[in-house]
Amino acid sequence: MEKTLCFCCGGDGPGDRQWCGWCAAPVVVAPPPVPAAPAPPLPGPSLTLGSADSSVRPGSPVLAIVAAVGVLLVAAGLVTVVAAHTGNSPRVAAERYFDALSDGDASAALAWVASADQIDTGKYPLLSDAALDRSGDRPRDVEVGDDMTAGGQFGTEARSVRVVYRAGGQSVAQELVAVEENGKWRLRLPFVLLGIDGQRGRQVTVNGVGLGTAERATAAFPGAYEAVAAGNTLLAESRASAVAQANGIVDYVAPLQFGVPELAGGARDSIQGQVRTALDKCAGSTTAQPAGCPFGLNVPGTDVVVTWTITTYPQVDVRTDSIMWFSGAAVQLVDDGAGKVHWSATYTDYRGARKSQSGDSAFRINGNAQATPTGIQVSLT
Repeated sequence: MEKTLCFCCGGDGPGDRQWCGWCAAPVVVAPPPVPAAPAPPLPGPSLTLGSADSSVRPGSPVLAIVAAVGVLLVAAGLVTVVAAHTGNSPRVAAERYFDALSDGDASAALAWVASADQIDTGKYPLLSDAALDRSGDRPRDVEVGDDMTAGGQFGTEARSVRVVYRAGGQSVAQELVAVEENGKWRLRLPFVLLGIDGQRGRQVTVNGVGLGTAERATAAFPGAYEAVAAGNTLLAESRASAVAQANGIVDYVAPLQFGVPELAGGARDSIQGQVRTALDKCAGSTTAQPAGCPFGLNVPGTDVVVTWTITTYPQVDVRTDSIMWFSGAAVQLVDDGAGKVHWSATYTDYRGARKSQSGDSAFRINGNAQATPTGIQVSLT
């Protein structure tokens, strides 16, 4: 049975598992040993990080690192690579790889990736020319160091190459692992694991490439990343930026977290208007427990008829930071606690006598506002 190797921590597992049992990160498939190799076979993995819309799991290395990130200051200019050495070596493979990235040529870059023919680039939209279209997103001022022995988990013949480059106005150091494939040195998964969090149901693009709405972890070429969560009827546009961060020799992550979103223009007025309309509808009910309303009575009898009159409307607002309560493009409703209603109830008690009572009650607003394709939908609970 084939085995998998974790993209993040290097742990192994059964071949039918797409996520690491140790750290919940995506895994790669390790090929069977090559009979001619005198040493333990080198990993020649194919990229199997899961579908492009795989959710970032709570507790994964990506979410452990996605913290507040600054505004991306995209540095202008093309990538520059140190003079390339001739021949077949791990260092040459790294130089050629970054040289292709500097040209915005994804196919040429992937030609220097081990087992690249097994990578379904359709699942990873950031491994494309489109993701390298803007020169400011590509790595620049690249310096490639000499190769050295890699960690034992890669096999005795694997080599490590340290690459330092500029991206997003920052200096990034990345250790790449090279393995021999058909007599030529190639790089083993020289990508960055991109984690996106906080899009709240909005359409997301990274470096101009659309990724949909689901929270995800996906592979990207080294460089700078700018993510945009498009505004909708409820939430305004949000932006986040990141570059690669080391998280172990085989794991480089770029955490893109949008943070607390702002309401879209006019959304607050729309929500408050809908709450007022919903409260008036509740007050128009003659039942003791109006459905979906913030007030109600427990009447000890039958044939109940209630008259409701709202004497004080609460001031309603929303909390856009309450993602623990509502998933997707939804926000929590809150109020100032000033809501009051007067009620008059007529009912028949257990002896058959008709009785009337009246009083005043305070009420609070609970519910949420949800973005829809045509507007905002408010629900009271």
